[in-house]
Amino acid sequence: MIIEKENFISNELCDFFVKYHNTHPYDAKHRNSEAGYIFTINCDEKAAEGNPAFKLLLNRLTFFADKILKNTFVDYSQIVKWPEGEWQDEHLDFQDKFLSSVLNLNDNYEGGETVIEGKIIKPKKGKIVLFNGTQQKHKVLPITSGTRYTNTTWYINKTEEEVIK
Repeated sequence: MIIEKENFISNELCDFFVKYHNTHPYDAKHRNSEAGYIFTINCDEKAAEGNPAFKLLLNRLTFFADKILKNTFVDYSQIVKWPEGEWQDEHLDFQDKFLSSVLNLNDNYEGGETVIEGKIIKPKKGKIVLFNGTQQKHKVLPITSGTRYTNTTWYINKTEEEVIK
């Protein structure tokens, strides 16, 4: 299953998250490849408390995934800055995450395509791709020019009873 949806969020909201990432300290710096690092900002309930844009994004992500599979919730979400030269090797996500999504926040860079089970997903600002990251191998091709910004989200699938326990 690979579900692509263009115009998932507006260009203005994409621009907001890119600007936010560039004007706020990042939460983590992760060694991503031989080339270097990616930089992440958590997109969670704490961020949503202080900023309605984060709340809007989390609500849309949850609603979108829940339409695909009932009782699916955002477990973890982040805004990621991928500098030129970065890539991610093919991998599977953690087994406790049921679905994964990548939302492109910009497309003014070269390379950096998401590849899922051999299918190359062309980046387009505001486009989201939802897939089963625990069963479908995926990777990011090297960014050859510019900087790639994405919202990466992992989802869990639980009944209401499981959630409130």
